[in-house]
Amino acid sequence: MFIIIGILVVAFACVLTAKLISYKYWTCIYTAFGHDNYFKVIAKLESEGIHFKTKTPMNLGSEHIQNRHETAQYDVFVKKEHAQIAQRALHKN
Repeated sequence: MFIIIGILVVAFACVLTAKLISYKYWTCIYTAFGHDNYFKVIAKLESEGIHFKTKTPMNLGSEHIQNRHETAQYDVFVKKEHAQIAQRALHKN
């Protein structure tokens, strides 16, 4: 039993380390709240051909599960060298 738990802990640590390393060269350019806002932001990035990643922190504060789509948080990341281009894309009309 302890061997299985040890293996799971090591696997979790490896996954967490890989995620931290993968975000080393990325920067958060926008935090969107709600699905609608999120989809507007990523549509602008996609229209400019900008590759992005999304991180969704746990939203423990939402008491109403049916309204979670309105309050969900999405952190949008782009590669650091594309941050200015991405910001310009987000501010286009």
